[in-house]
Amino acid sequence: MKLDLKGIAILAFIAGIVAFFLLAPAGGIKAAPAITLQTIDGQAIELEKLKGKPYLMVFWATDCPGCVKEIPHLVDLNQKLQGTGFRTIAVALPHDKEASIKAMRQLKGMQYDLVYDKTGEWSRAFGGIKVTPTSFLVNPDGKITRMQLGNFDFDQLEQQIRSMLKG
Repeated sequence: MKLDLKGIAILAFIAGIVAFFLLAPAGGIKAAPAITLQTIDGQAIELEKLKGKPYLMVFWATDCPGCVKEIPHLVDLNQKLQGTGFRTIAVALPHDKEASIKAMRQLKGMQYDLVYDKTGEWSRAFGGIKVTPTSFLVNPDGKITRMQLGNFDFDQLEQQIRSMLKG
């Protein structure tokens, strides 16, 4: 009897994926780091104190075309979810300049929290961000439930957030 190693490898891969989705905790994979950020307006945001409501951490840059492309969608999402307790926190990476971040906010009407990670400390706390945009959706329990490299399907993201808000 001859073993089909390719077939066995495919079955093992499929079994691994099925096991991951069946065994992954429904409430999230990993706790968001308990760090305190500071917005470009000087407001402190303690992530630990955001428990109870979902939030979205978006690591971005003013020179990132994908980041700039998603700004209107983030603005729209925040307007739709205004008053629900949901927050978006956009963290600009160290290579950016504060003046550029403020100019982008003015130009694009970004009414959500903007943070400038001058030292890279906050991006390291989230695993060392290498690609922008990189986003983390954090549930009301403070667990990261989704990590997204690149742009979201914003309709799907909104539905996911709304289901978290329902409880």
